[in-house]
Amino acid sequence: MQNNDYLLPGVCAIFLAIISPVYWLGMSQSVESSYVLGQDVMSLGFSDILFACILLLTIYIYLNLKNILNEQLNFHHIDMLIWINIIVSILWMSTLTLDIASIVLAENFVTQNESSFSNIALLTSVGAIIILGIIDLLIGILLLAKSTELPALLKVFAIMSVIQGVIGITVVFAVTLIFIFPITLIILAMFFLRKPESLEIV
Repeated sequence: MQNNDYLLPGVCAIFLAIISPVYWLGMSQSVESSYVLGQDVMSLGFSDILFACILLLTIYIYLNLKNILNEQLNFHHIDMLIWINIIVSILWMSTLTLDIASIVLAENFVTQNESSFSNIALLTSVGAIIILGIIDLLIGILLLAKSTELPALLKVFAIMSVIQGVIGITVVFAVTLIFIFPITLIILAMFFLRKPESLEIV
């Protein structure tokens, strides 16, 4: 019998592992071209919906990670970090208000401030990546510090979290997270979908 309480988070983690690299690979063109980035910020389209879905799914998955650690392992050491992670993700998602503003505000105003809108979106994204990197690093360190109390899959997740954190903080190599983050998600999915009786400490 599977751990049905966390079946949906497990499925969501797998789904996110699929759509996340697809989105970020598609957005790589925007990062390389200021014109394309400006056009993306100045419009509200499918990519924006996908971006919001990715962040909302990430929030949902990490909330459930907190819950399963609390409920099944009585582990509360990373609760605050996960809440900060969620707040940063929400702030990052708030950049979509720029897309909405570009639609509802006067065209002349939007055209005159296009570069400002793009810079705000870019700086917010970079800031979010750095802060989330720090959080990932701390989550990994705290989990590893208590590794004797945790299942093997969480130890692997902790190592991946440290790797993600270091890469995110560097920013320059953050592009590799396109491929590393899905691996972390698959590990979390495996943890969520494990049988309750197999959650023993090893």
